[in-house]
Amino acid sequence: MSKFRLVAPLMVAMLVLTACPAGNTGDGDGDGGGGSSPGASGGGGGEGGSIEVTSLWGGAEAEAFQAVLDAFTEASGVEVEYTSVRQDYNTVLNNRVAQGDPPDVAIIPGVGFLRSFAADDLIIPLADLGIDDAFLQEAYAENLAETGLATGAVDGTAYALMVKLNSKSTVWYRPDLFAEGGYEPPETYDDFIALAEQITADGGTALALGAGDSWTLTDWFESIYIRQAGVEAYDALFSPEGNWTDPSVSEAINTMLELLTDENIAGGKEGALATTFTDGIGLVFSPDAEAQMYYEGGFVGGIAVGDVNPDLVWNETIGFFPFPSVGDGDEDAITIGGDVMGAFTNEPGVAEFMQFLASPEGAAAWVAGGTIITPFAGVEAGDYPDERAQAEAEHVYGAGIARYDGADLLAAGTDLGASLQAIFDDPSILDSQLETFQAEADAAWAEAGS
Repeated sequence: MSKFRLVAPLMVAMLVLTACPAGNTGDGDGDGGGGSSPGASGGGGGEGGSIEVTSLWGGAEAEAFQAVLDAFTEASGVEVEYTSVRQDYNTVLNNRVAQGDPPDVAIIPGVGFLRSFAADDLIIPLADLGIDDAFLQEAYAENLAETGLATGAVDGTAYALMVKLNSKSTVWYRPDLFAEGGYEPPETYDDFIALAEQITADGGTALALGAGDSWTLTDWFESIYIRQAGVEAYDALFSPEGNWTDPSVSEAINTMLELLTDENIAGGKEGALATTFTDGIGLVFSPDAEAQMYYEGGFVGGIAVGDVNPDLVWNETIGFFPFPSVGDGDEDAITIGGDVMGAFTNEPGVAEFMQFLASPEGAAAWVAGGTIITPFAGVEAGDYPDERAQAEAEHVYGAGIARYDGADLLAAGTDLGASLQAIFDDPSILDSQLETFQAEADAAWAEAGS
């Protein structure tokens, strides 16, 4: 993984997420266990019992995670009840915590969401679970530990572990349909537009888009913005100082809309706004496919093969190419999505479970499912179970620059996806909508105490 350079602004958001916005980093207090090694016994001590773990994963991702849970139970004797909440996960978890009935461990999407729990002292610091800087230095891949990405903390307190990640710079496509049409994966965004227009001219449909789930539009925007405006501008935009009325923002949105037209999208804009993320995958990879390309994260591959069409064959009927370069920006930058794990109780088995997931044994159990890329030590691209997963791992580990999903860096209370949906539906409101979102973001950052 020596080529994988995840630079400093990703630190807070990624491998250990913290209670406050990026910028006020400090060292962990080291009071929680003196460098326990990965896999060491925590609260459970192998004495049995049970814990509850929640996440929003379903389908192939849930199956892969269940294999990890089974491996943990076999190693520890601690049973794990897994609760999957596919709709309104944030609301459900918030309600459970507020009612005094939290899960023991929760997989948490988004920095703002985690920040709100930490601010109210509702989530347990890692040090209290025996997970300190020394543990993290050993648990994560060497290059990540060396750059400090595995030990990010704010005011001496770290709250969560990054347990899975995926590239969000993969454009999934049908190699068989490309071969029939004589098409080649594009290297630049201008080539991307030209390819879509050519597919349309040839009587096909270039793209599916699951814009009914608004976060898919945030991913489009982020992938364009980081390449077009550059990494420094990206870091600034998704921080408390972000200026959403800056011309670079509207430029990126207009660039996005050049490609996402009625003509290029299955069902046009109206259809896209009524299509969920998973249904969009089906429009490209089901046996009766309606489109040829689908942009979203590396997790698309596992869902396509595991849930949509098990007969897909890598590099024959499914493949991906990197999101193309845009203008003169940082062409080797990629965006990364991922989820973190935090504990709401210190019941027996909780610390042991957290440590197991950061161990080589836990990483190996998860890698075997092929649905995620692990940040933990002891895993290489060749360890993944199939060519599809290996290709994504090579893509991620070979990235020149990586940044965490921007929308997940924003303070809780913002909804960038909803703003982009509104603009996508009616581009004439772009300027006024960005002004509205700026006010929303300012208020949310102020509420978060930035």
